[in-house]
Amino acid sequence: MVLPPTITLVDDDEVYREHLAEHLRRQGAQVRSFADGNHLLAASEPFADTFYVLDLMLPGIGGEELIRILRLRSEAGVLVVTGKAESGVFENVLTAGADMHLAKPVSLQQITLAIEAVWRRIETQRLQARRAWTLDVARQRLTAPDGEVIDLAENDVAILSCFPNAPGGVVERKLLCERLDRPVLDTSDNGLHAMIYRLRRRIEKATGAVVPLQSQSRVGYVFKAPIRFLDRS
Repeated sequence: MVLPPTITLVDDDEVYREHLAEHLRRQGAQVRSFADGNHLLAASEPFADTFYVLDLMLPGIGGEELIRILRLRSEAGVLVVTGKAESGVFENVLTAGADMHLAKPVSLQQITLAIEAVWRRIETQRLQARRAWTLDVARQRLTAPDGEVIDLAENDVAILSCFPNAPGGVVERKLLCERLDRPVLDTSDNGLHAMIYRLRRRIEKATGAVVPLQSQSRVGYVFKAPIRFLDRS
């Protein structure tokens, strides 16, 4: 079992928090724990760890807002483990930037396996980020770093064409909607989300690779790997 080297826990249940912290330490991880987001943000180097496990029902800064703050400052893995059972919790935490959600009650072993799964995906993305994807607009094809070729629909090409020249690989929803000749809606634009989802599924089906195209909370989407246009000159 391979866990992130450093993990931060944020949960106001002290007994549960320390029990989980000790369990993860026995697996070889260095663990910090905090009773709420305020204490984490006031700590030395709050954004330095490689993984965060958060509850949602926290004193002070709420869990969803804490996720958004972490996402602005860190590429670390984020797992939400919470007893909050309101409608829309799963969608809200993933939109805020979490990588996975588990509902309490949940065993220590299940939490550990979830951390491992997210961490494995992050490490795979980092490996892929060292190699470029290539977009052939004329032939409507995307070539993955391993050489696999994905045939694209016209809308797929319009979406992906926005990323090679985007600062930091981040493209706002407004620009994507303009390229797709769609009305610019608010962050609940399910039509755009569905297009991105279908594009991700097409790439995954063709390559089996983790797709570096991800949502960027309250902004748009980001391609977390080098992507370039095919040079036919």
